[in-house]
Parts: sequence; structure tokens; C-alpha cells
Amino acid sequence: MTDDRQEGSGVRVSRRRALTIGGAAAASLLTARYGSTGTDSADRAKRAPNRSGGDPIRRVRRAGVTGAHARVAVLDPTGFDPTQPTLAGAVTDIRQFGAERAAVDETTHGTAAAASVARLAPDADLLLASFRTPAEFAAAIDWCHGRAVDVVLAPVAAHGTVATPRSEVYRAARRAVDAGCAFVAPTGNAALGHWQGPAAALVGDGPESRRRLRVGARPGAASVAGRLRAWLAPDPSLDLDLTLALLRAVDGGRRWNLVAVSRSTERRAGQRLVADLTDDEYALVVRSTGSPSPTGPTGPASPDTGAGRVEVTTPTHTLSPARPLGSIAAPASVPGVVGVGVTPRDRADGESRANSSSRADTSFPANSSARANTSSPANSPARANSSSRTDASDATLADPVSPYSGRGPTPTGGVGVDVVAPPHPWVADGRAGTSAAAARVAGVAALLRSVDRTLTPAEVTRVLRRSAGDVGRPGRDLASGWGRLDIVAAVQRVRSR
Repeated sequence: MTDDRQEGSGVRVSRRRALTIGGAAAASLLTARYGSTGTDSADRAKRAPNRSGGDPIRRVRRAGVTGAHARVAVLDPTGFDPTQPTLAGAVTDIRQFGAERAAVDETTHGTAAAASVARLAPDADLLLASFRTPAEFAAAIDWCHGRAVDVVLAPVAAHGTVATPRSEVYRAARRAVDAGCAFVAPTGNAALGHWQGPAAALVGDGPESRRRLRVGARPGAASVAGRLRAWLAPDPSLDLDLTLALLRAVDGGRRWNLVAVSRSTERRAGQRLVADLTDDEYALVVRSTGSPSPTGPTGPASPDTGAGRVEVTTPTHTLSPARPLGSIAAPASVPGVVGVGVTPRDRADGESRANSSSRADTSFPANSSARANTSSPANSPARANSSSRTDASDATLADPVSPYSGRGPTPTGGVGVDVVAPPHPWVADGRAGTSAAAARVAGVAALLRSVDRTLTPAEVTRVLRRSAGDVGRPGRDLASGWGRLDIVAAVQRVRSR
């Protein structure tokens, strides 16, 4: 029995629960809310190891900019480890929305995201919340508003959710922005596993062999073996019942057997497919009701799809052909949210195209798995194997941006990507992705709000954009947005206002 309490929204994790889960070291986590143990913010900053290359962070700290008085909420479905050293003394509240535990005893994706913010802004107050469903996400957002949060970091990617006002994720993110919170989210890690285009290209007439999306291994992976998660999001204007089907090649590819089909997702318009793959050859196909068997003949013509479009996304594998453009995920694609892509890890903050020669799960979280099984190597070549002009154009944008980093445009025609950033610091296992980059940007947003408490979300976004170092094509583009995050330039811009 614990003394966890329901307080208006969510379950507040009690001191007793945190101690039971995390041991005595968790006491330091709760000092700000339950009383001091002698740990102050200077000690926190001193103890936190700096794995980011250091110079920009040290420079702003020497200038006395440490995130003091800023309040940052981190919303993540994987929970948070209350014993993580970087979080000691920084967390003022932990809430659990739904069944997902908020306090856990492992270095989860959420732990790593919160720790990244704390390393950049050691004097900021952190409020942590776990959730799983879109409704719980919306409840967590409303809780943030009630707690006068300055910055919301949601390191998640809601694949299968179209960012329109009908979406619960869209409406929740907009409420946070309208309430004055700077909202930061990753663009997602699915650019190499994304296809978007006319429904007729996948559902129309002709041999099924021309309409298969081949499933491939992520760069750096030995094979496709592992869990596949994929989403189908059809245009609401399509008057068709569509499903996503997974096929496996047999007899050397002469026949294809049905392995799994997608199911409707709660509170979303699209469908979700989950299957465990072996080291075989697989493909995804989109079918309307009444489509022929995968092993049978082509059959009659498919229903008229008109001008409707469909989107197929998998953050766990690649698709061939892939169409990276439009792969940005919600909530990053929501207007007013700071959408963050990721750059190769070995780039220094503020590096611009002039001096750079490097080349470049629900769907929550944005990194590949719910327990920080993060994304693939950043400097593997993009595999956009489409003959379309759009894909060829997108491939030329990829050099300074990791090939799996989500691209614009958004469903409403916006660029979507505001800035790109390196994926560090990151303390979780595996390779970091866009979630790590977004956590870095959220830390910088906290620094900006601590320098000028009057900054609106739009002004925070404007500062991040205008201080960014241009990469890729000159000017704004769909892969890198306004450029690469420059911590020092952003802080200097606000201090000089």
C-alpha cells in the first residue's frame, strides 16, 4: 500500500513509492517537493558529466545562464528512473496518467530525455509524466498548463495520426502552445521507412508486384529479423476500407504468403500492424475490401481511389521504394510546435554548411522502441529508391541531416522542421535519434525562458530559427528547417534584446 494520490489529474507518485522503486538514492529526486537534503543546483551541474562536446554548454554556464526559474515538463510513455544522478534535486513532480508507471528502475527513454534537459539547464525545475494513449497525453498536457510550465518536451512520434484539428494529439499540442508553453517534439525516425502518395499507386490496377513496399533492415542492422511496427494512414476523403498487409516471400519469391494484417487503432483514423519477422524477405501492401488473395491472380480492377492519398510508415525498418518527404510525425507537425530533426553525432553545435564536410511507438516514443531501442547510425546513406522527382530532390537534402530524420512538409503544407540538432547528451542504451535532439533543444528553450520570462512560444521558436547555423541547401529546407541548433547564438540573441 502506498500513499500515491489522485490530485485533479493523474496520479502523483509519492515519496514512499519512489523510495520503494528506486532505493534510497531517490530521496534526492524529491528534494524540491518534499524538503532539502543539502543538494543544490550547483552540485547538480558539477556532478552531471558533459558528453556533448562541452564548449557551448560551458560557455553559457560561465555566463550564468543555467535555466533558473524555468519549468520544463517531459512527457514520455516509458517512465523515469528517480535514481538517475543527473536528475538529483531537479524534479519537482511526477505524475502517472493511465496504466504506464511513471517511476521505474531502469534508464528508460524518458529518463534519458529528462537527463538531457537537466544537463543543459541544471537549474530548471522538471515535471515528469507518463502516459500511453492519446487521451492520457491530452490529460498530461492539461496538467502542464495547470502547473505553469514554460517548456513541454514530448519526445514521441504519433505515427498513424494525421495532424489535423480532428486529432486529439493535435488539439492537445495546440492547447499547450496557446497557453504559452514552448512545445518541443522530434520529427521522428521514420524517413527511410515512409511512403506517401496517391492511393492508386498502391491500391490501383496492375500486378501486385508493382505495388509492394519491400521491407528492409535499418542501416547498421544485420537483417530484418525483429519486431516490425507499421502504420497506414489513408486520406479521410477516401471512401474505401483499406488495410495494410504483411507478406513473406516463398519459393524464391514466386509466391507471397500473408503473414499479418493491420487493425484499427484507438482514437485514430489509421491502422497499425505489428509482427515479429525472421530473416526472410517481406513486403507491405495496401488492400481495399475484396482485394484478391496474395497467392492468387491479380483479379478485377480495384475501386476508384480518385485523388485520395495514403501514407505507410514504419520506424523500425526501411521501405523500398521510400519517400522521405512528409515523414514528419505528430506532434512535431502541429503548427506552433518546435519540430526537431537530428544530425550526425560527430558535428559540433553551431557548425554551418560553410565549414562542414561530413555527410550525412502506440508509435510513442520517437526513438525506435518503448524502452529506448533507439535508431540507426546517422551517417548511413538514404535509401529513397523512388524514381519520382520529389524523392530525388529529398535525397539531395540529406547530407547534413541523418537519413532517418523525419522531413517536412506537414499535412497543412508547412515546413515542419524548425531546427536540427546532434543527438547528445543521451544516457540510454542504443543509438540516439530525434528524441535526443529534441531533448537538447528543449534544454535550450528552458535557457531562453530563464533569460527572458516574457518570451512567448512564437518568440522562442523565432530565436531558435534565426540563431541556427545554415546547413544543406542555402536557406530553409524540408530536411533541416532553418538549420542547426546554435546554443550560444540563441542565448546571446535573447540577452541582447
